[in-house]
Amino acid sequence: SIKPRPREALEKLGSAADGIEEDPLADEKIAFLERSGTDDTVDFPCYADRYPVEMLEYLRLMQMTPEDTRGKPLSEFDYTRTISAANEAAVLTSVVQAIKRQIGNYPNDDEDDAALIKDRGLFRLLSYNQRMAVRHRRNEKRLLKRTVAALEKQIRRKGLDAPDLRRAGGSTLGELLPGEERMYGTKQRTALEDRLEKMGLPVDLK
Repeated sequence: SIKPRPREALEKLGSAADGIEEDPLADEKIAFLERSGTDDTVDFPCYADRYPVEMLEYLRLMQMTPEDTRGKPLSEFDYTRTISAANEAAVLTSVVQAIKRQIGNYPNDDEDDAALIKDRGLFRLLSYNQRMAVRHRRNEKRLLKRTVAALEKQIRRKGLDAPDLRRAGGSTLGELLPGEERMYGTKQRTALEDRLEKMGLPVDLK
């Protein structure tokens, strides 16, 4: 799971924490989640080509670094929008990695299940519940693989596989990535729009 990792939590894990980096913003993230009434570990459903908006918002917060905030409070950032290219790349990559770990937990791959189902003589030897379980397991793995493929395509389309992606550097304007304006009907926020929104004033001055 992805959750804030303060030093105290890593110390409790002992050797199990090897390879896990301390999150310098962990305490602030935990406080932010407590104020918003959100647990620090959240489960989200997985679909073949889409995912809940709430998952993206949660992961954007979890992937925030000091290079994004530059000392600004986490509450000043809008997690409904892309924070920065590097933050969004970390978000989508973390989902891909989590799904691949889940696929690796299965005892075999979907090709093995497909071969078993195709072997009618052997497949009929299984009970009805066993046959349904094999079909369900195969479909689950296919869904997960399609999700990985869709995410990796999105990473490439948005240019998030490039090296040295930018962090927000303290800017709360967010970053409009390639294709997002057409896909979501959004545009790059200006500094004036950001200030007006924080003041509770109308952003659209037309």
